[in-house]
Formats: sequence, C-alpha cells, structure tokens
Amino acid sequence: MIEGKYTFERFSKDLDDGYKILFDYVRNRYVVYKVDENCYMQELIEQKSRNPMPEKSMITLKAIKQIFPFMEDIEYKIKD
Repeated sequence: MIEGKYTFERFSKDLDDGYKILFDYVRNRYVVYKVDENCYMQELIEQKSRNPMPEKSMITLKAIKQIFPFMEDIEYKIKD
C-alpha cells in the first residue's frame, strides 16, 4: 500500500527508476514501464470489459499523465 499522497511526479520518477507499475484503468488491468526517453510500453494483462483492447501499445508520458487520475489499485514490480 502506498503511504501518503501519491503524486504523478513520484509515479514518473519510479518509472524512470526502472519499476514496472501495474494498475487498473477502466476496469482493465495494465502494466506500464519505460522503454526509452519519453517512450513507455503499456500492456493489457487482464481484460474485464467487453470492448476489445490492444494487448500492447507505445505511449508517451503525456498520455500516462492524462490517465493517472483515473488509475486504481496501483502496484509495483521490479523490471526484469
């Protein structure tokens, strides 16, 4: 469990530090991690909605910042 107010700045720093971060967004479970400068991979790991979603997609930090307020059940995983 994350203690205190969890900010986007901390989330972004943790991505830069090499963490994979799992979260729920619009009822689906995703993992996001940094691939290169301002280049992140978002992978669908559990689909709970009926709408088809891409399994993997490249996204920018700006896109991550836009969905950050709607993320739920955030977890960390060490990048392998």
